[in-house]
Amino acid sequence: MNIDEKSLTVRQANSLIEASYKIPSVGEGRLIRMLIAQIKPTDEDFRTYKIAVSDFAKFFGLTGGSAYDLIDKAAESLAHRPITIRTGKSWLHTNWLSSAEHIEGSGYVELCFDKKLKPYLLQLKGYYKDYSLDKIINFKSGYSIRLFEILKANEFKADAKGNFKRSFEYDELREMLGIEKNEYPLFADVRRNVIETAVKEINANPDITIIKVDYPKTGRKVSHVVFNCERARQTQLDFDDPLPKFEEVEQKKEHPEDVRELISMGIEENTAYKWRKKYGAKQIARNIAYTRAMQKSNKIRDSLSGYLARAIAEDIASGWEQEEQKKVDKRKTQEQAEKLKEEDEERKREESKQKTQMLLSEFHALPENEQEAIRRIFEKQAVPITLGMWNREKERNKTPELDKKLLVTFALFYETYQANLQLPV
Repeated sequence: MNIDEKSLTVRQANSLIEASYKIPSVGEGRLIRMLIAQIKPTDEDFRTYKIAVSDFAKFFGLTGGSAYDLIDKAAESLAHRPITIRTGKSWLHTNWLSSAEHIEGSGYVELCFDKKLKPYLLQLKGYYKDYSLDKIINFKSGYSIRLFEILKANEFKADAKGNFKRSFEYDELREMLGIEKNEYPLFADVRRNVIETAVKEINANPDITIIKVDYPKTGRKVSHVVFNCERARQTQLDFDDPLPKFEEVEQKKEHPEDVRELISMGIEENTAYKWRKKYGAKQIARNIAYTRAMQKSNKIRDSLSGYLARAIAEDIASGWEQEEQKKVDKRKTQEQAEKLKEEDEERKREESKQKTQMLLSEFHALPENEQEAIRRIFEKQAVPITLGMWNREKERNKTPELDKKLLVTFALFYETYQANLQLPV
């Protein structure tokens, strides 16, 4: 990256901007976009870059200690963050990064994009959007960055006055932003913590302005979220501070995955290859997984490399691996059982719905005088609450049985009526 450039440009294909993925923290949002900003329009392949923690901290106004913690957490999360890109009926599930590495005392991190993202970040032509990285410096929410990018990608729709809008189905917006079902389950929570926060932060920057947000309803529920926007009328001043320094890393020797893991856990390269020859890749891999699990559970009190060495030599993970597999199999069985249960319930709901529609179709095929007679029988047998709803709907509609709240109740009554035609009229 040429550090004499006046700005770093984040350039992405529209299909990547419109993809579904979860990056809720501002640290992850900043780090991945700083990485994207290093890609040149002429690049034909991804490269591995070093990003100095001090430069990252200076660019985003962070203190040194907090920057190290932020990058550590952000890089770890990004290495496992899935992305779903859909094009028509085609889809791609991949991750942002193929690797993220920090060597203690080096002062920098090394990050590599997953190769599957090449069509969406390299040699872009046609439908893509770019913006200066400094536009997102002041954002404090990862959702604000996402919405900013999505709205920027729709700027081309602006009319002569610079106004444009982007409409989402509510569930579509949740999916695109990676908001899980158990996260912000109420619409009010999404509106307060995601939408209103994003509007406030985006409007604090002069690039685009969200004039208002509409929340159309279907029935009583909000079904859509519509952002009414205005294109920028002024340009933002350039930053005087020097830009982050980026060094392209020389291509390294490609190690097998188990050897790379050993090296990342503090084992010397020569030792790693000796162990691989002596114990085999499978034994090493399962004991690496075991050691990682123990580390995550805070059960390693001494040296990580020493613990790992003993685990591999004694193959401690052999029994543990079987137990873990049993847990995985049990979880899969439970998930499969739950899925079958959900499918069965859905099938029953669909059958009930079809049956209701069939009964109502049969009823409305009767002569009008017979329909009216059956309605009177229903009115005589209905409980007070149902009768109240029936009468209110009857005042507005000659066919009250079509009201959503009365459909099933009336269909069940009509089924009983068909089975016993001796009901008094």
